[in-house]
Amino acid sequence: MPGKPLETIQRELRKFSQRIGARQPPNSGLEEASPELRTALWNVLYKPAFPEGEEHRERAAAHARAMWHHLGWRTDQIPLLPHQMRETIAVEWFSCGWPEFFDLIEFTGRLLASSLAPTRQLWFEMLNRVFESRGCAYRFIAERLAPIGNSVEATEVARGAESAIPAVAVHIREALRMLPPNARANPRASIRESISAVEAALRHLTNNPSATLNAGLAAFEVRYGPLHPSLRQGLVKLYGYVTDDRGVQPALIDEPIVVSGDDARFMLVSCSAFANYLVTLSANTRRAAS
Repeated sequence: MPGKPLETIQRELRKFSQRIGARQPPNSGLEEASPELRTALWNVLYKPAFPEGEEHRERAAAHARAMWHHLGWRTDQIPLLPHQMRETIAVEWFSCGWPEFFDLIEFTGRLLASSLAPTRQLWFEMLNRVFESRGCAYRFIAERLAPIGNSVEATEVARGAESAIPAVAVHIREALRMLPPNARANPRASIRESISAVEAALRHLTNNPSATLNAGLAAFEVRYGPLHPSLRQGLVKLYGYVTDDRGVQPALIDEPIVVSGDDARFMLVSCSAFANYLVTLSANTRRAAS
């Protein structure tokens, strides 16, 4: 495949054993960090974290100090040479529990990104490709690890978290922080934040600061043109099981009703996609009218 980047080839071509069904593709769930995932991430991170050569000694030492602080280790015991720093971190990398591992990955990814300002987004996209290739249930979204393993879904949520409408981005990021297995996990609250993101988009695009979903949709259609009736009906019904004109329905707040992390993830992805769609549709309508 001449002209294709190596990363593209690796994504498009599974191993022979996987193509014929003799081996399953790699998989690493929400509460695990497989050896394959740890190795794949180590292989792309250890060189920029601890570069060799006298001219890079200071940068390697700075990275080591930051990582030792993160891990709660004594900084007066940092080895002198980059390869010794690397070997010390490798012991922790390959032996720690999954929560500590993802703490370390998130910290290291953000630490190394700080020196990659022009290509910062590409850096996190590259890390996400590694997660995807090893079947990891997490992706970097807005430079934080989030429990969304499907790349298409992660792209929509990432767009929402970086929305040009600040209130949309705030609600999506808060919904992300409330997804399991985060310490602050609260699926009900996550759903409320996701719905609030859609309402924030409608309020901004219609200049109606108090619009609810139904009223906001009606105002949006007046300004930007009607949605397809089936699409509109489907969207209203989708949100109908958690919202009405007063907000979150009592059924979702009652303790006997179980609202799972899967419910919250579904609503986060759906609301992100819908908010993104509204922003794109309004922009296209304005462009066509100009």
